Amino acid sequence: MKKHLLLILLATVFLFSAVAESPKRELRATWLASVSNIDWPKSTQTAAQQQAALVEILDGMQAARMNAVYMQVRPMCDALYQSAYEPWSQYLTGTRGKDPGYDPLAFAIDEAHKRGMELHAWINPYRYESVKNMHGADDPIRKNHPEWLLEYSSSYILDPGNPEVTAYLVDVIEDIITHYNVDGVIFDDYFYPYEGTTNQDAYSQSLYKPAGKDVGDWRRENVNTLMADIYSMIQATKPTVKFGIGPFGIWGGPQSVANAYGIDYLNTSGGTSAYSQLYCDGVAWLKAKSIDYISPQCYWPSFNTRAWGYKTLVPWWAGVAEVMGRHFYSSMRISTMPQSAPQRRSILQRLRITESEYDNLSMVERSVAATAAQGTEECGFEVDMNRSTDLLGAPGHVFFNTTQFFSYGLADYLAEEKFTQPALTPLMSWKTPQTLPRITDITLSGNTLSWQAPGADETIRYALYYVPSRVVNSPATYEKSTYLQQITWETSADVSSCTQSGYYFVVTAIDAAGNESEPYVKTPSGIQTGRAESLAVYGAQGVVCVSAPEATTVRVYAVTGQLVREAEVERGTTEITLPAGLYIVNGYKVVVR
Repeated sequence: MKKHLLLILLATVFLFSAVAESPKRELRATWLASVSNIDWPKSTQTAAQQQAALVEILDGMQAARMNAVYMQVRPMCDALYQSAYEPWSQYLTGTRGKDPGYDPLAFAIDEAHKRGMELHAWINPYRYESVKNMHGADDPIRKNHPEWLLEYSSSYILDPGNPEVTAYLVDVIEDIITHYNVDGVIFDDYFYPYEGTTNQDAYSQSLYKPAGKDVGDWRRENVNTLMADIYSMIQATKPTVKFGIGPFGIWGGPQSVANAYGIDYLNTSGGTSAYSQLYCDGVAWLKAKSIDYISPQCYWPSFNTRAWGYKTLVPWWAGVAEVMGRHFYSSMRISTMPQSAPQRRSILQRLRITESEYDNLSMVERSVAATAAQGTEECGFEVDMNRSTDLLGAPGHVFFNTTQFFSYGLADYLAEEKFTQPALTPLMSWKTPQTLPRITDITLSGNTLSWQAPGADETIRYALYYVPSRVVNSPATYEKSTYLQQITWETSADVSSCTQSGYYFVVTAIDAAGNESEPYVKTPSGIQTGRAESLAVYGAQGVVCVSAPEATTVRVYAVTGQLVREAEVERGTTEITLPAGLYIVNGYKVVVR
């Protein structure tokens, strides 16, 4: 009996430890915190040292096959960029207003794009100070606009109820997206403060709140107005920029509001409510289409059995995103991932070290090793859950914070077990597609592959594939991540790792929303497209008909991204029986009646 049980356990371990090919499209990001110098920069470092430290971080993220970074560029009404409105951040040099000697945001964008990563400018919209009077009496906002500030027990924030504050924040964001090639703008979870708001905003209430209006509804509308105004400005100024928010993970709205929104109600009574305590209504932003994605901070691990544990929150948010037609990328807190110190043998296995190597570790190193080893188990569970509950073909994983991403061993773990291939960011189908350039003049010189993309602007990025010649003309080849090598904003790439014989280099252009061009293949005879134009796919009563010039693999996907059927078809016409519906068959949209 014990032997049989052991075999079952071993089979179970093998089943869950098997490495599956990662999706071709998903968001993989970390929060890179500058406030209090949590992740980067260190104010004691020189400009050159800060730049080197950031490059090291981005190199590590690239090795982990991440494709985005949320870089905090405005933590407290300050700037890690050349701002027309606010002083340089004290977190750069230790002194608010002191020029660091370089432009951190411009440098970060260039370095992130070289490594195939989007950069989303992380903004804290309302926070002015975390400690009272830390900015001094002569700080521009305190000196020129004291009426903009709300005072709390230990801090000040900008007043969300003051229309001048709203207009000012729109101007601050417009300044960023106009002067920098950021791929997105992301707000975090600080709106009205966590400590609660009583009568701190009495002055703005007296001026701006309609008589008889519920104060909670009024405060939520203040925040909603800011989001709508920013989204509208982005669409008018630079619509390629994505706009997202990472609110507190528990929405907390009442059942009546959930019913009005047409979403399932999740009873999270007993937990902090973003809706009623922070006046932060993430569902309203999704319903109003005033954000492109939401990244709620689902910071309670899988073993938390409350109604706001990871196993409950993530499926709920995924369902809300599906109803509203916008993306949900789960934010995950790394410090909650370890559960308990694992046994010595488990540590050795997880960290791939020997007994003697473990014996040589200090007690502190053993503690860190144990934490990291156990943390990967929870991390893997959360990544798998994000993927399995996604209903839009747009899973997302955002880790807080970047320092712990490396110190807990998650970068290596994810590269080996979960992020086994590069990934494109999810397609945002509601954004207007850009005109994609035609790739020309693909050339190989030594280990450098180069190409031309006439007419491409700074938002266009490229995907490089290395594909066996036998499948290079099959559209199905480009539906998966199997042969995807890297993404870059540059028109060249190091291909020293591509050494197989019988393989072709393939390049595609991708716009800011994620739309991908047809593949351009470098063959011995020149450049050709990789799409098999002679493949015919059409729907009929209860079937999809595929007419192929040669034997090929056909993959049928639901519009939500799930693989429905995979089949090998011979030359000629083949019928594949399917229920009525809309499908994607080898890149072609097909309706089955």
